[in-house]
Amino acid sequence: MSLRRWGMLCFGVGVFVASVAGVATGVTLGCTDVACDGPTTLALRGVSLAGVTVFDGCNTCQLNPAVVVGAALSLLGVVVGGIGVVGEMRAAE
Repeated sequence: MSLRRWGMLCFGVGVFVASVAGVATGVTLGCTDVACDGPTTLALRGVSLAGVTVFDGCNTCQLNPAVVVGAALSLLGVVVGGIGVVGEMRAAE
């Protein structure tokens, strides 16, 4: 199986996992609820087996691990598929 097909498979499975997990359980598992007037910028607070924690200046939210894994798998699929496409284009020349 070529890298292009592996990339397509990883991308498809990643999108499926992220979308099903996002619809079934939500994108976030929990957030604090603090009113904030200033501009919000997202910052990565922590990464663990329990999930990814982001901070927006006032609130801390924990992202659903299944959504994060699905998004990472999709990104991996784009990179692997892109490498496969470039490799096939170079082989054709």
